[in-house]
Amino acid sequence: MNARHRYRVYGLLIESELPLTSVHEAAGGGDRADFTILAGSPDQFEAIAPGEARDPEDWIEHVVLDDGRVYMKSSEVFEAVISADGRTATCRKLADVEQRAFEANLLNFIVSASLTLQDEETLHATVLETDGRAIGLLGESGAGKSTLAAYLISRGADLVTDDMLRLAFVEDVVLAYPGPYRLKLLDGPGTHFLPDAVTDGHFNALSGKIMVRPRREGRRHRSPVPLAALFHIGSPDDTVAAISSRRLNGLELARTLLSSAMDTRYGKTSRMERQIRFAARVADLLPIHALRYPRTVEALDGVAREIQRALGA
Repeated sequence: MNARHRYRVYGLLIESELPLTSVHEAAGGGDRADFTILAGSPDQFEAIAPGEARDPEDWIEHVVLDDGRVYMKSSEVFEAVISADGRTATCRKLADVEQRAFEANLLNFIVSASLTLQDEETLHATVLETDGRAIGLLGESGAGKSTLAAYLISRGADLVTDDMLRLAFVEDVVLAYPGPYRLKLLDGPGTHFLPDAVTDGHFNALSGKIMVRPRREGRRHRSPVPLAALFHIGSPDDTVAAISSRRLNGLELARTLLSSAMDTRYGKTSRMERQIRFAARVADLLPIHALRYPRTVEALDGVAREIQRALGA
C-alpha cells in the first residue's frame, strides 16, 4: 500500500495516496476519512474502461457502470473510477499535465461526483467573503464569475471557493465551505485587478487561464462562512446596456438552481427528487438574484454597488 496523506478541503477529510500541493494537510490521524483517493495504474483502467463511443462535444467522459461505479476520463488530464458509495476514487494522471491543473480537476470534478454518489448536491459557483458573510456567483463557464471575483477581491473581498461550492445547512443558516485557495483567471482581468497574484501564478494550457493565489498572505478564513445571497450573472452572450438585479422566484428560481449543479452528468432518475429538495431548501433560506450588467471593466464599480444594494447594505 502506498503512503497516504490527509487533507481538509470543502469541509471533507480526504485521504490520498496521491500527494496534493494545493490544499493543506490535516492535523491528526484518528478520524475516518470522508473520501479516499487511491493511485491507479494503466492496467487497472484498461480492465474498467467502457467500450462505447463518447460524446465528442463533452471533454469529460462520464459512464455509470453496471455495478453502480462511475468511470470518468478527460483524455488530457485524468482517468478515475469512483466506488458506488462515493467514498473511494481510484485515479491516475494522464500525459504530462501540470500537477496543479491535475489537482484542480481532481478536486472539482472527482470530488463533486463522489458527493453526488453520497447523496449530496453541490453547486458550480465562485464564492467571495467580505465583512464575515459570503456571496455566491452562479453562471455557466465563461460567464465572467472569475473576472467579477477578481474585481471584488481587489476591493477587499477574499475568495472562499472557486468552481465547486459545497453547502451546509445549520438551522436557518446556509454555510459555504472553503475550497482550494486558487482562482482561475484570463490574463487580461487578472493583470488588471490582481497583478501581484498573476506574477506568482501559472498558466493552465487546458483552460487557457492563469491559476492564481488571490492573496499572498493567504486566506483570512478557513472555517465555513455564512452565505448572504446567490447572484446568477447570466450567459457570456447576454448583451445588456444597464446594470440591474431582481430577486428570482417560482420556476425561474428552480431552473436557475438546478442548472447550476456542479455535477450535471449523473442522470439517474433517483437523483431528481433529491435535487428538487435541495433547490427548495436553498431557495427557502437564501435570496437568489438575477444580476445583469455590461461585460466591461467600467461597469464593475456599478455592479459592486448593485450587489450591496440587493443585500440591503
